Amino acid sequence: MGSLRNYLQRLRGNLYVVPLLIVAVAIALARITILVDHAEQTRTGVAWLLSPSIAGGRAITGTVAAATITVAAIVFSMMALSSQIAASQYSPRAVAGFVDDRLQKLVIGLVVGTFVFSLLVLADLSGVAPPNETARPSLSVTAVLVLGIVSAVAIVAYLDHSLRRMRIDAVVRRIAEFAARAVREQDRNRTPDDDLEERTRTESQPVRVQSTKSGWVLDIDAAHLVRLLPADTLARIEVRLGEAIFAGDLLATLWTDDQSQSAARAIERSIRLGRARTSSQDAAYGIRQLVDIGLRALSPGINDPTTAIDVVQHLKLPIREILTLDPPQRVYTGPERQRVFLPEAPSRSDHVRDAFSELRLAAADQPAVLRVIINVLGELVDELVAEDHEGRTGELKKQAELALDLAQQAGFPESDLRPILNAAKRLGLAPDAEERHDPRGE
Repeated sequence: MGSLRNYLQRLRGNLYVVPLLIVAVAIALARITILVDHAEQTRTGVAWLLSPSIAGGRAITGTVAAATITVAAIVFSMMALSSQIAASQYSPRAVAGFVDDRLQKLVIGLVVGTFVFSLLVLADLSGVAPPNETARPSLSVTAVLVLGIVSAVAIVAYLDHSLRRMRIDAVVRRIAEFAARAVREQDRNRTPDDDLEERTRTESQPVRVQSTKSGWVLDIDAAHLVRLLPADTLARIEVRLGEAIFAGDLLATLWTDDQSQSAARAIERSIRLGRARTSSQDAAYGIRQLVDIGLRALSPGINDPTTAIDVVQHLKLPIREILTLDPPQRVYTGPERQRVFLPEAPSRSDHVRDAFSELRLAAADQPAVLRVIINVLGELVDELVAEDHEGRTGELKKQAELALDLAQQAGFPESDLRPILNAAKRLGLAPDAEERHDPRGE
């Protein structure tokens, strides 16, 4: 089941799978409509079908085929343009979201499928027309015209969709939602474990399992792996989610009495590698994408603090999930005393530092961004306290205190510093702005 899920995820990440399926359907549909046309030579007419001559049918199908292949080139150009804008304006790591878009794949498949359908119908109409030809209803030519109209409408919808997706608020919202979903998915896949102590196996020599492929670690299906291992086998996974590994790198260490290679093969099947890192299972990568967009927005060449504020506000979503849910499971127990131990994942404090420390330093001269950082941190603290998780607020308060120190050392005018001090007050880090001594002595 785990290998099937990994295979489906690989297919979902490819651009060509959905268009290829639609083209296959178009080929089958073309053959069916052509057979229907040839089987109904004597019918007198159907109101909703076109009744063109062979020459008229050629003109319609040729026009639709030429138009759709031209439109297909436009779609591909728009896709390339969207990816280029995402890489240059937002972050190179934001490109994946523009390529892996369901509507985009459907429109490409529809346009290319219409082109293929039209070619097959045109090939059927390529014979010499009889001298006394009479117009007759044609299901295939009617289908060509309908598909051409549907493709045109789909292109307009795709234009609207693409323009909306390129907006920065849509980009950061999509990344934040993916990251939060990855955290929830890890928590949902948690299984009961009854042994949190890693046992050593003195009766068998450790077996080192090395990778035969290179790529990014996209998923470690430990729940599936523990059922594949031989009885009484202990496996320690040596790689982490989101890590780049190469052929020959150590994947896992095994302690097993089974002399076959089944355990090693199970390890390789349960660790999914990919050519590019994704945030579908890796929340830390989604946070990294958001931080990169914010850092680029705060760079001197772009200087877009509004985008940085948008990023900080959206970082709240995955960080809240990380802080409120339990940490990722590390120990998995099988039905025949198998054990799988995963490496220690980044702590909650690590995730908070990764999310806010770089943005805080980059925003040292941006009072509005510092104020929003402190506000978001304060909101997270309030939510954790309300859910009786006050012990998890330490790093949040520390980041807010560091942001406040930056603001006080930056020499901002009093009017810019006052909102920052008021935001910090909710965390008990600063007095009221009115109580603060004015450094100018006024």
